[in-house]
Amino acid sequence: MGKVNVNPEKITVSGMSAGAQMAHQLHMAYPEVFSGAGLLAGGPFGCANGSLVTAMERCMGSVKAEMPVPEFIKNIRKASADGKLGDTGLLADDRVWIFHGALDTIVAPELGQASATIYTAFIQPEQVDYIDDVKAAHTFPTVDKGSDCDKTEAPFIGNCNYDAVGKLLQQLYGKLIPPTDIEPANLIQVELPGGTDAGLLNSAYLYMPQVCKAKGQACKMHLVLHGCGQSSAQIDKVFIQQSGYLPWAESNNIVLAFPQVTPAAVNPLACWDWWGYTGVDYRWRNGLQMQLLVEWLQQL
Repeated sequence: MGKVNVNPEKITVSGMSAGAQMAHQLHMAYPEVFSGAGLLAGGPFGCANGSLVTAMERCMGSVKAEMPVPEFIKNIRKASADGKLGDTGLLADDRVWIFHGALDTIVAPELGQASATIYTAFIQPEQVDYIDDVKAAHTFPTVDKGSDCDKTEAPFIGNCNYDAVGKLLQQLYGKLIPPTDIEPANLIQVELPGGTDAGLLNSAYLYMPQVCKAKGQACKMHLVLHGCGQSSAQIDKVFIQQSGYLPWAESNNIVLAFPQVTPAAVNPLACWDWWGYTGVDYRWRNGLQMQLLVEWLQQL
């Protein structure tokens, strides 16, 4: 990587809600880039099948029928063989962390379980950590930031006495050094070339720990994908600063990348594309948002 010294084997991704859907899509589409994924309050790959109606009926709220997980897995295998997704064999040594709040009424817990089941078709079960026993609503759980943990309200950050980021990153990277104080100047705004064409802001945020700024040591890199209603266009840097990623990144030499979705008529809540508003290829390797994000990371 040009500007940032990153170990290419230590690039991972995580996301909340629609961001979890996108993280899941990216991991399946580009397993040669991402060595692990963390999904919070998301659903299984391909759930919406290119339809907003299906997304709302099958992939949100209470689940009205059993998830067709075998069909999802079959579709992933075929798409991989056809080159629409990456080589699923490359997932074998990856690690995954999936969280679903026990009180989530926006995205049913069965959807998180379906994601975990999909992953265990390609990854040993002991490499997939699935948590569904925390009394959290549809929110990003933190130790002490945000609204009450049992409430689903903007900006969807929950005061849960639960360090989701710490558990997530240690599942992906192994035991880490406890979080430390951050240096505010290490959070910088950078250009995201072509962002507008993919429904994103043309700028993004990077958090560069002190050690990584020096470029002498190869750092890890973690791509963070906000949920609906959490874009900086809506809540400024609240999600970035309160979710808990920055202190863990500073102490463990993890460069964080925070791209941002633009609210628009076709996407008023600024969600990542998991149903097809950017085009029919949204979940494949050549999907507008996924291709752009991978190219951007490789340019950094």
